[in-house]
Amino acid sequence: MISTDRRLSVVYACDNNFVPLLAASIKSLEINSAGSQKDIYIIDDGISAANRQKLIRSIGTDEITLKFLLVKDVVGKITIPYFNNAALPVTTFFRLFVHTFIPEGTERVLYLDSDMVVLGNIAELWDIDFGDNIIAAVQDPGIKTLGCSWGGGVRNWQELGYQSDDKYLNAGLLLINLKKWNEFDVCTKALDAAVKYQKHIVYGDQYCLNAVLANRWLELDPGWNHLVDNDKPGAKLLHYIGNKPIYTNYTYSREYRDIFFDYLNKTEWKNFKLVGAFTRRVRMVKRFIRKITG
Repeated sequence: MISTDRRLSVVYACDNNFVPLLAASIKSLEINSAGSQKDIYIIDDGISAANRQKLIRSIGTDEITLKFLLVKDVVGKITIPYFNNAALPVTTFFRLFVHTFIPEGTERVLYLDSDMVVLGNIAELWDIDFGDNIIAAVQDPGIKTLGCSWGGGVRNWQELGYQSDDKYLNAGLLLINLKKWNEFDVCTKALDAAVKYQKHIVYGDQYCLNAVLANRWLELDPGWNHLVDNDKPGAKLLHYIGNKPIYTNYTYSREYRDIFFDYLNKTEWKNFKLVGAFTRRVRMVKRFIRKITG
C-alpha cells in the first residue's frame, strides 16, 4: 500500500511561453495523484506576475503548495549553456540545481518537464527502492543506447569508458535520490560535460546527464515517460515531445491532444487559443534576446 503521510517534492522549470503546459501538468497531478501532500517547486524563468496568479488560482486542493523560485536564486552566478532551439529551452538545465533549494533531509525529489501530463499516481514512485542508484528514469524509447547509430545518444561513449549498448535515459522525468545526487556532485559534473564535450551534444542537458550517470540509474516502467509519438498502451505519464499541443503545428495523436486540453480546460487557461507559427517565432526571438542580454 502507498503511504500518504509524506510530503512529495516535485520540481518543474518553466518560462512564460510554456506556462499553459505547466498548468495542465499540475492539474493532472492534482487530479490523478490525490491523497498525498505535494510541494511543487517551480523554477521561474520569467513567468509573468499575471501568469503566476493564474497558476495559483488553478489549484483546487490544499494538498498542493506552489513554491516559485527565481532562476538567479537557484543558479547563482553559474553560467548555463544556451541552445537557441525551441525544442531545447535553456530551462531544461535548471533541473541540475535541485540541490540548491530542496529542504535538507528530503530523501527523493521528482523532476518533471513542464510538457507532461501525469495519468498515474506519482506517490507510487516514493515506494521504489533506488538500490545504489543516483536517479531513476525511463529508457528513451527512440535512442535506447549511448551508441545509438542514428545520431542521438552519447557520441563519445568510448572516450568516457562506456559500452555502446549501455542504456540511455530520457531526462524528462527524473526521480532523484538527493543524498546520492549531492555526494556524486551531479550538477558540477554535468555542467563540466556541457562545456568539455559541447561538440557531441545533441539533446542539451540530457546528453550531459547520460554522460555523467550512465550505469548509475534505475530503469522505471516505460509508462512513466510515454512519448506521444507512439500509441502503445500503459501510459502513466504523457510526454509531449516536439511540437507541443498548444501549437497549431502539433502533429501527434489527436487523442493525446484532447487529453491535454481536458486538463488545461480545468485551469485558468480554459479559453486558451492555439499559438501559430509567427507568434511562436516572435516569442523565440524575444527569449533569445533576453538570454543574451542577461
